[in-house]
Amino acid sequence: MKMKTVTNALLGVSLAISLAIIAALIFATPVWLIWNLVVVDVFNAPHLSFFDTLWIMLMIRFIIPSETKTKDSK
Repeated sequence: MKMKTVTNALLGVSLAISLAIIAALIFATPVWLIWNLVVVDVFNAPHLSFFDTLWIMLMIRFIIPSETKTKDSK
């Protein structure tokens, strides 16, 4: 019985890590490609690595949340 619990826990952790990696790829790849293919040539900006782009996007996401809540006044 204990072995099944340990196996399920390891499976859950590996699934969570895999989903986080896939989300990071989906999240940062378009910005990384647009930056390096367009912005570098047009504005003479520096090239960014994938991980530079990922950390910058995470910083922006923490500073500027995607949802804004407004109070409905009557």
